[in-house]
Amino acid sequence: MEPDTSANAPAPTAKQVFYNDRGLRAGWRLLIYLCVLAFLLFAVATPVMYVVQKRIPRGVLSPIQSVGEVLSFLLFLLAAFIMARIERRSIGEYGLPLQHTPVLRRFFTGYFFWGFLPLSVCLFVLHIFHAYDFGHLALHGVDMFVWGAEWAGIFVLVGLSEEYLLRGYALYTLSDGIGFWPAAIVLAVLFGLGHSVNPGETRVGLIATVVFALFATITLRYTGNLWLAVGAHAGWDWGQSFFYGVSDSGLKAQGHLLEPTFSGPDWLSGGTVGPEGSVVTLILWALMTILFVMLYRRRRKPALVVTADRRI
Repeated sequence: MEPDTSANAPAPTAKQVFYNDRGLRAGWRLLIYLCVLAFLLFAVATPVMYVVQKRIPRGVLSPIQSVGEVLSFLLFLLAAFIMARIERRSIGEYGLPLQHTPVLRRFFTGYFFWGFLPLSVCLFVLHIFHAYDFGHLALHGVDMFVWGAEWAGIFVLVGLSEEYLLRGYALYTLSDGIGFWPAAIVLAVLFGLGHSVNPGETRVGLIATVVFALFATITLRYTGNLWLAVGAHAGWDWGQSFFYGVSDSGLKAQGHLLEPTFSGPDWLSGGTVGPEGSVVTLILWALMTILFVMLYRRRRKPALVVTADRRI
């Protein structure tokens, strides 16, 4: 009979606390990333956004917010670049590769087929149930193209910024620590909580936001990058804020094409949130996620993802 040596097992060394067989442990890398990002946001973004917010009426989406989106994305990218140097990886591994990737095709596929088109379906369903009316044109002539192009550019930046924050370096590294799907759920919930500060946000709207975050994560899983998710995010937001002129998470955009009206109960129309607060959107995004898995599961192998115990 072999002696029980479990009680005499050596305590973890300092090296084991900080490192595993893949290098510096995921928790420490994520902590370094958050510290770098916090410093950059405090030192650079905070004073700039203080000035910008002074110029924006509360509860309104304004083009001047593009300053914040550009700055946020560049800082997220810079923090990821610093981590890429530390970890001796390519920054493209964190979700936005430019080489050997059909960037434009993926982006525009997401923009139209997984962003703008589903929104149009959602609003058409609301129209059938007399909860939404497309209204009349609010812009005419050159203004339609100027505002349309301006908002298109801004929402590309919004898509890049929001997708990269929680589904770029953070998802890549947290997946290494606790596994892909637990990391996906944690960050999806954080994405929803981040929207809770928007004016007029509701419980249905927050749940729908979490579902969209899971959809975006699944597109990363099956395509290997975030370009389709960025496109879907930008296409949905552009359709809401500019084309259809509805509220986006409770915020109404300046310079929208249509002037619509809503009626009926908030759970159906979305109320102050806009379409994202409607159960129709919640159901639509859930069905959209299932459809995406069905379409892409057989066409592509899942993306290579580092997990807590193995590579799959």
